[in-house]
Amino acid sequence: MEQYMILVTIIVGFIMVTVCANLFFAMKSRAYFYSKKLTAPPWADKETKQLFRQFNRAWSMKIEKTVNVRVKKRKRTLKDVELRERWYELKKFLLLAGISKGLPMFSKKVDDIWHFFLEEEELYNQFCLDFIGEQIEHHPHEKPTLLPNERAWFDLLYLSFFNVTSRSHLWGKFAQQKKEHAKWIERIVNDSKGINESFGRHSSDAASTHTLATFLRFASQQVMKTNGIQGKRVKRKNGYWYGTSLFALNGYDTVKEKKKVDGTSTDGSPGFAADFDYKEEWNDIVTNVNSFEVGTDAGAMPSAPSDGGSSDSGSSCSSCSGCSS
Repeated sequence: MEQYMILVTIIVGFIMVTVCANLFFAMKSRAYFYSKKLTAPPWADKETKQLFRQFNRAWSMKIEKTVNVRVKKRKRTLKDVELRERWYELKKFLLLAGISKGLPMFSKKVDDIWHFFLEEEELYNQFCLDFIGEQIEHHPHEKPTLLPNERAWFDLLYLSFFNVTSRSHLWGKFAQQKKEHAKWIERIVNDSKGINESFGRHSSDAASTHTLATFLRFASQQVMKTNGIQGKRVKRKNGYWYGTSLFALNGYDTVKEKKKVDGTSTDGSPGFAADFDYKEEWNDIVTNVNSFEVGTDAGAMPSAPSDGGSSDSGSSCSSCSGCSS
């Protein structure tokens, strides 16, 4: 009898250890597997923060859990950490697409995950309705399309709303369209209302339209600033935020134009020096933003490839041209 009780105890103990181990690894896998929630940018007002909350509520765990079954069947070599990276960047894109209609997709790898999500039609439509009250549409096209103007707009949005981290390399190189950036900044200053009317989702949730207007107001204010804060990136927990530095381009362009007119900069220094300073300031931004520096929460993330990723920073991906209503 005593031996029997010992045997039962051993068996029960083995079962408990096995169950606990399985629960531990299941919980660990769950915490590791799902992408993080999106966080609002430093300039966000009450309504913008509300839009981010709406997105995070609409993004149920069921989405990644269900869609990943499809992904794993077709992409057996894709590691969990890489899959989570792509989900996180897709979430960023869908939030921006919920603000600015017609936003093109500039990452083939991120777009692949979007396609898998679209195959779960009911799940995708429910997410869109819960997020902004209307569908974020995907329009395929057959060949890659060069879209420097649209890429510059995407860069302004992405770099103003989100931090640049090791994950950001999935979009290719940022800030490659200097002239197009300058055009957008000029338009933001002179025609914010027109941008809002052209790109705002006016039939969607009010927080979406308000967020675009708030962003344009923030951008316009940054352009007009002349203090020492302008032009500096901001170190944050998981990377760098470029929402202030990118809009200093207006000042750089002014210096360049001044040099062309009278051969001197605004402080009376020789034109050559002014042009050199302008070039170096711009190159600093481009170099820094494309270093994709790893933040404190991204230790397990793979480092960025030396070429800045698989995307052409001036072309939309070969499978889609983004979403529009």
